[in-house]
Amino acid sequence: MLSSNLLLFSLAILIITLLRIPNIAYASLEETNALLEWKSSLQIPSNSLLSSWIPLPMNSSASVPSTSWFGVVCIADWSIQSVNNFFGPIPPEIRLLTKLVYLDLSLNKFSGIILSEIGNLHQLTILYIYSNNISGSIPIELGNLKSLTELEVSNNQLNGSIPSSLGNLDNVQRLILKDNNFSGPIPTELGNLQSLTHLGVSNNQLSGSIPSSLGGLTSLIALYMHYNQLSGPAPIQIVNLKSLSDLRMNNNQISGFIPPGVWKFN
Repeated sequence: MLSSNLLLFSLAILIITLLRIPNIAYASLEETNALLEWKSSLQIPSNSLLSSWIPLPMNSSASVPSTSWFGVVCIADWSIQSVNNFFGPIPPEIRLLTKLVYLDLSLNKFSGIILSEIGNLHQLTILYIYSNNISGSIPIELGNLKSLTELEVSNNQLNGSIPSSLGNLDNVQRLILKDNNFSGPIPTELGNLQSLTHLGVSNNQLSGSIPSSLGGLTSLIALYMHYNQLSGPAPIQIVNLKSLSDLRMNNNQISGFIPPGVWKFN
């Protein structure tokens, strides 16, 4: 439970995919109840900005116009945007928002862990949890988010290894894990992410060698691996990254020759 004096309202954006209806967006009963259950998990003052979130009548099958609740605004015929601000752990009720496509919890003071249940939100395309106080490891279930195009969890207190299941994110373009306490090797499975344009794992405690599989990321524009404990030579396959414009490997223990093809990068 969150105490009333901690509910200071900083930014979190949720976009929920809805049935396409002209002119006005409606939330389904399931989505409405999910948001109400989330609200009920908080200790909030009676004059809270969320006081406009009123439950449906019992046994009602009607839908509720999204614009009737504070912080819920229509942004398109098929979606709504719910803007709220939370502290404390990410509430488990988020598992009920199965139509969620955009989840931005960044720049808050969320604590606790990343819930494995987020891996069941299969329609998610954007997941931002950066700049919080989140700890623990990345759950392997995040590898189930096949629609994800951007995952950013930087600037937290995450630890453990980077799960190899992230190599299943076929559509991800931005994978930013920097400024945490991750340890162990960079998973070779990240070389499967053919859509990847930005990979950031800098400022962690990663060790081992740079996987040669990263040389297959031909769409990669930026690769940040600096400030880790990586060792061994830079793989020759790195010269295949023809789209690369920003490569940072400083402050590691990398040794040997710089692959000569690096000097041909644009």
